[in-house]
Amino acid sequence: MAELAKDRDQTIRDFGDQWTRHTENPDYYGSVELFADIIAPYLTVDDVRGRQCADIGSGTGRIVLMMLAAGAASVTAIEPSDAYDVLVRNTARAGDRVRCLKLPGEGIPRDGFDVVLSIGVLHHIPDPAPVVRAAYEALRPGGRMLAWVYGHEGSRVYQCIFLPVRFVTRNLPIWVNESLAWLLYPAVLAYAALTSRFPRLPLSDYLTNVLMRFSPAERRLVILDQINPRWAKYYRREEAEALLRSAGFKDVQLYHRHGYSWTLCGTK
Repeated sequence: MAELAKDRDQTIRDFGDQWTRHTENPDYYGSVELFADIIAPYLTVDDVRGRQCADIGSGTGRIVLMMLAAGAASVTAIEPSDAYDVLVRNTARAGDRVRCLKLPGEGIPRDGFDVVLSIGVLHHIPDPAPVVRAAYEALRPGGRMLAWVYGHEGSRVYQCIFLPVRFVTRNLPIWVNESLAWLLYPAVLAYAALTSRFPRLPLSDYLTNVLMRFSPAERRLVILDQINPRWAKYYRREEAEALLRSAGFKDVQLYHRHGYSWTLCGTK
């Protein structure tokens, strides 16, 4: 348990370093169009519009700003790292529609939210069960939680390449990993070009429809996101489903997003 706590604390610091150096969310990377893709097929923009929402692991506020642009009545943003100051600055123009809290995920207030999101966060928490349980308690009856996590299925080729690399890079300072992301970028571009000719190759759907729609800076940021954090887990379907079911959620559904990750949705 002590080792898991150490990994968790270091991962929080890693993201604090990352999101205080990369603070912008431009164009498609921060768009409502991408937001609709992330929450599909279990939620739509209409499910967020006019609702009381929360976001666990808000970073620079990318998902928070997406929800606001989609018409959320209010968003409570939870962020434990040093990126909190960036989050506050990036969301300041929304006024009282946003409440920013510097708390770990399990500290989410029990405010009877309609929707709680956690996008790209749970797979970076060594023990996410308390966070998911807290999200359950924070929802009103009938409220829904939607999470997105890395998948084991569909990413095996990627894991064979990057997991050995991560054993080294997760212990390196961020400025070194930023340089490595630049070095890896041409290989990613080459593989993306290959998938455009051979669409049955692994990750072709994600590369074509998501990553290559980002600017070069955001593509490199995605690479950094893979190699920099101390902790990352690739969930098998049954493990991902258990995250929500074990917290008490009903009607738990899973979608294999772009063939490499899991979108999970459950109802209180």
